[in-house]
Amino acid sequence: MNAGGCMSKDKKHRNNEQQHDTVGKEMHEDKKELHEQMNVEQPVGDSSTNQPSDVGEPQATQDQLQQKEDALQKLQEELNKKNEELTALKDLLMRRQADFENYKKRVIRMQEDDRKLAIKDMALDVITINDDLIRAIEAASNVPSVDNIAEAHTSFVEGVKIISRQIEDMLKRYGVEEIESLNQPFDPEYNEAIEIDESTDVEKDTITKVYQKGFKLDKYVIRAARVKVTRPAKKPDSSSEKAEENTTASPH
Repeated sequence: MNAGGCMSKDKKHRNNEQQHDTVGKEMHEDKKELHEQMNVEQPVGDSSTNQPSDVGEPQATQDQLQQKEDALQKLQEELNKKNEELTALKDLLMRRQADFENYKKRVIRMQEDDRKLAIKDMALDVITINDDLIRAIEAASNVPSVDNIAEAHTSFVEGVKIISRQIEDMLKRYGVEEIESLNQPFDPEYNEAIEIDESTDVEKDTITKVYQKGFKLDKYVIRAARVKVTRPAKKPDSSSEKAEENTTASPH
């Protein structure tokens, strides 16, 4: 009984020792395998195991900073280029706007000139009619009045005068003006000299008589005035006068 019990205990003890040895071997093999795996994944010469992980970071940071500065400089250059293009476009727009304003003014001026030229042609016809009326007035005024026709004669003259004044007023409304010529310096742009005289009473060419009135519309001459021009007469030289006096006074 005791011998059998001892044998069972010894057997059980041997089994435990065998299990302990087996577990120890397995743990040793696991450690060995893990160590081999670590040696394979991280070689002895690898910088990640043998050197600090932060070695080389300053150089990498400097390169990145340089890249960002280069990119920023490139963006600034593009921005400057766009600003120059924008300035050029603004200048072009201002020039186009100024050209358009000048074009509008030129069109308005051309339209105004066309209107004045149209009035100019109309005014010439009316002026011719007015000349006829004036001649009729002058002729009627020179007719001797008779008692039985005196009233009719007066009415005729007054009626024609009214018509003449109405025509002149109409011309003024259209901007047609009479050229002031009498006693004015002769200007060939507005006057036509049909008679020339000389006198010591004038110092330069002066209009002393108007045969036919002239008219203008702004800067356009509708009809030049037909006038008489008096020029300064040459004054005799004082030495010539003395010589003539001496000749007259000398005895024969």
